[in-house]
Amino acid sequence: MTVKGADLLIECLKVQGVRCVFGMPGVQNLKIYDAIYRKGSGAIDHYLVRHEYAATLMAHGFARTTGDVGVALTVPGPGATNAATGLLEAFTDCVPVLLITGQSHSRFYEKDPSKLFHGLDQMSFFRPITKYCAIARSTDAIPTVVDEAFRALRSGRPGPVVLEFPDDVLTGATEAIVPPFVERIPGAIPDPHGIQEVSKALADASMPMIVAGSAVIHAGAREELRLLAEKLNAPVAVTRCAKGVLREDHPLALAQCCRFVADEAMKVADCTLAVGTRFAPLDTRHYALELPRPLIQIDEDPREIGLEYPCELGVVGDLKACLKALIETIEVGRNNWQQALQGFRKRFAAQPPIPLLAEIREVLPKEGILSVDAHAIGYATHDEFPVIDPSNYLFPNISVALGYAFPAALGAKVAHPDRPVVCFTGDGGFMMGSAELSTAMKYGLNVVTIVVNDRALSGIKGSQQKYFQGRIIDVDLHNPDFVEFAKSFGACGRRVGDLSEFKSVFEEALSLDRPSLIEVPMADCQQELIDGIEWLRSAPLRTR
Repeated sequence: MTVKGADLLIECLKVQGVRCVFGMPGVQNLKIYDAIYRKGSGAIDHYLVRHEYAATLMAHGFARTTGDVGVALTVPGPGATNAATGLLEAFTDCVPVLLITGQSHSRFYEKDPSKLFHGLDQMSFFRPITKYCAIARSTDAIPTVVDEAFRALRSGRPGPVVLEFPDDVLTGATEAIVPPFVERIPGAIPDPHGIQEVSKALADASMPMIVAGSAVIHAGAREELRLLAEKLNAPVAVTRCAKGVLREDHPLALAQCCRFVADEAMKVADCTLAVGTRFAPLDTRHYALELPRPLIQIDEDPREIGLEYPCELGVVGDLKACLKALIETIEVGRNNWQQALQGFRKRFAAQPPIPLLAEIREVLPKEGILSVDAHAIGYATHDEFPVIDPSNYLFPNISVALGYAFPAALGAKVAHPDRPVVCFTGDGGFMMGSAELSTAMKYGLNVVTIVVNDRALSGIKGSQQKYFQGRIIDVDLHNPDFVEFAKSFGACGRRVGDLSEFKSVFEEALSLDRPSLIEVPMADCQQELIDGIEWLRSAPLRTR
């Protein structure tokens, strides 16, 4: 049967399980939008954003909380470059986000793109921050590029993909066949000899520990990680991107690998088993973190073995298969980790409490989702806001794009309309994506947004104070009345006059059936918040 290119594209996306798209219509993508209207109705929903910056961040939140592909749709050129921040976040955090753009007629490819309407050589622009990017050069090629895109999105470590569709390709006719659903491609079968060597090294260690990365999540190997940790009786520290890979109420869970409890554990451990870990700078204090030796590294990507830290042993293979093999071959761990961990946790818990976190954790159900921006209190959620699943927590982990939390929360709410979703943001971050309150109201996405209003870019202000002899420039903010701002969109707005009121106001907001915003004024304790930021302190624990 002959079909138009745009219709074929939508059918390809439907077969891949795409159920929603975040984007903004414009001249070069209107044929795709018309196909969504005609072919995607009831199967692919569209969510209109007010800025393309939010489209890929919403897709990011959708993908992180479902484990599947999040899709954004923009015009080429300025629309696509606006969306680039979300792709960069997806690239550094290994998240499967697909950006689809239209393009002018193919005959213009031979012209200088700087002279064209919405002109940009998008492949050159996006190739450094994508796992795969391609142009459909003909209508017949549409199924091929979509199939290749989803193979990249669903194999190994995920990453973003960009697909470009020229106008004449979308209007052309073809009898091309829609390819089948792309299943995740498992990693290689691990070498049995390598598994035996790892088992022996673990047996020789008296106090082994595990550092787990997000590749464990992508490989569907969380249960195997838990079973291995329990058999070894080895505590599990995680990278930023792997928070919740071992539920954080588990007695062997240590939270982030370079924070206090994990850091103390590393001082007594005598072996590190790194599973699916990339060792990014923010996870290792810019590689100053000393990992207990020997270091054993297991990964599906051979390029990661010994890349950032030299390792004594390395095994390449499917993580699920590797962990299963280790569980079968290792001996039961007989060590004294429980007593040591109890002491580390007692010292950590003795710190003065951070405002709001305990109340949010108490009120938000365990299945709830917290989307956090980079702000003075938000930084502490890495190790002071326990979650039971990776999908319960969103943060811009590696690239750390300010303004991430609110759009990502909206994407998470689209993915999980029956789960409570909370955006926890600062005043600086919220203003970057605040126009998406329009999106939240338009589609009834009842996300609760908590805005910590300390009237400053606090982390940066603290950095200026610490490293530039107290000289401060342009970090103090002029903010709107956030409550009235929210109400102007039709959302509920509340201001907490005293921190003791927060819990009841938050409980009420979670019960509402519309978007709501809670402003928490904290300018009076701005310096106290700055002093509490972990990466600005000289001491590992808070003293006030």
